[in-house]
Amino acid sequence: MNTKTIIKNLAIELVVYGILVTTYALLALRWLADPINALFHDNLLIYAFLGLVLIVAQAALLERLTTFLLERLGLPHSESE
Repeated sequence: MNTKTIIKNLAIELVVYGILVTTYALLALRWLADPINALFHDNLLIYAFLGLVLIVAQAALLERLTTFLLERLGLPHSESE
């Protein structure tokens, strides 16, 4: 695969991932901001654990979704080469 194709595929992957991350952030802020803020003030240990769980879950979900969308578009994923 030549450099131009790799750069094009990477740019498409970054745009798709950026859209998904922005959407996730807006949805998370809308529905999770108040409960997480209350948890921060009530129980800091559970808040910290929940934060780690959300980070890992977000990363796994967005990676799978990005891979799925790129496969549907017929583009190779940057890590599958």
